Amino acid sequence: MGKFKVIQITDTHLTPEGERAVNNQKIDPVLKLNSIFMDISKMTDKPDMIAITGDLIHQGSVDDYRKLARFISRQMDKLNIPINVILGNHDITSAFYTGYLSQPVQSKYYYLVPTKNYNFYFLDSKFYDYEQGYLGQEQLTWLRDNLEDEPKKKSVIFLHHPVAGPSIQHMQYSILQEGQELLDVIKHSPVMAVFSGHIHFSTTFTKSKILFHTTDSSAYHINCDDHHKHLIYDATNYDIITIEDDNIGVETRCLLAGQDVINHVDVGDTGFVDPGIFQ
Repeated sequence: MGKFKVIQITDTHLTPEGERAVNNQKIDPVLKLNSIFMDISKMTDKPDMIAITGDLIHQGSVDDYRKLARFISRQMDKLNIPINVILGNHDITSAFYTGYLSQPVQSKYYYLVPTKNYNFYFLDSKFYDYEQGYLGQEQLTWLRDNLEDEPKKKSVIFLHHPVAGPSIQHMQYSILQEGQELLDVIKHSPVMAVFSGHIHFSTTFTKSKILFHTTDSSAYHINCDDHHKHLIYDATNYDIITIEDDNIGVETRCLLAGQDVINHVDVGDTGFVDPGIFQ
């Protein structure tokens, strides 16, 4: 089937016009993102796709998303690589639809990108202004139906919120709240891997022979060694995903690793939240 190379960038947290960079970043997050695109431009083995998996702009306006659309368009023209984006919990859905897509506002932004050998599903786990992720039954049904339509075509999923796994049990309060529901849809499907962001550190595990990988942020890294006090550092990371036939692998590129704590987040209960809020 050949090789397919995807760049995953996540949690860019670009700063809205007139605001300060979130979490006291010392380096403008747009400069960090530019450094990634510069790194990509130097690759001799050109990627086939770039995926930016949410928290594009930190509470941006329509004009901020228009500016982002122009930026992404320039990068696609320069690199000649398609760039696909999804929403994160800090994105504003209405501003994104109006400013980035120039389309009527809808509640969820999800879609399928088919290629010759692989299908790429881009899901929307944002739920209003909650930090937690939620897909909803309509989106899960759409995913199941599409997977059943092409049961032998290898598939990959991108979404913002990760599924609970061995290395992020302490993040249950923040991640996808329907991890089991998603797993029920994909465990006997052609899905090879699920890629996410949101938690600002990298982690990998397998469930039902499916790879689950979370990519670190292009804007700042969060150290969660102390489950109740998360430390924040300036950082720039992205991942290179290589798919070859039935095999898939990930390489992490770190372009910046700050040593100074620039902020912290206090966390009380680390368990799943009350599911009633999603009704």
